[in-house]
Amino acid sequence: MKNIIIVIVIFYSFVCNSQTKTKFFYDDYVECYFDNTSSDSLVIYDNIKGKSIMSLKIDYKKIRTQWYKIAIKESRNGWAKIQNLMVGPGKEDSINKKLASTFNMWVKLKNLKINIADMSLPDSLGVPFYQKPDLNSELVCKSGKFLKLELIDTDGLWAKVSFTHNKNKYTGWIERKNQCAYPWTSCPFNP
Repeated sequence: MKNIIIVIVIFYSFVCNSQTKTKFFYDDYVECYFDNTSSDSLVIYDNIKGKSIMSLKIDYKKIRTQWYKIAIKESRNGWAKIQNLMVGPGKEDSINKKLASTFNMWVKLKNLKINIADMSLPDSLGVPFYQKPDLNSELVCKSGKFLKLELIDTDGLWAKVSFTHNKNKYTGWIERKNQCAYPWTSCPFNP
């Protein structure tokens, strides 16, 4: 009986350990994506303005739905430090194993995007954007409709973004709960 319990404990430990390696959601970080709407490559650097380590390109003609999801550890002067980088859709495969080596590497913020939920609400009930990364700062605007946002900067779990809404160009801060790092699906809206 003791041996069976030991085997079960070892098996359970192995399963739990393997699940942490396939983690896809990083709620403690700003998450964004790089998709095939840019003709540029996603270039990974060893440091800010450092040496290029790898270049990732998505061939729209071959793979229409592929994208890269990035959990950002910090950002500085137009650069983002990588906590995690994964290709989607997909689970832990040979590409994601290779991308694990990008931990603590850097990417330029250019062409990184965040979405907000696909909803159909009056703007007054929608996602708020703030002047500063603070719920008490002045509102820039609210949106009750789906938007694609260009990532500019981060501060903790806040993302500074630029976007067009009702034909007006805005820059504002969005809190983590309203950020969606998935280009082909919608995240839920939690007011």
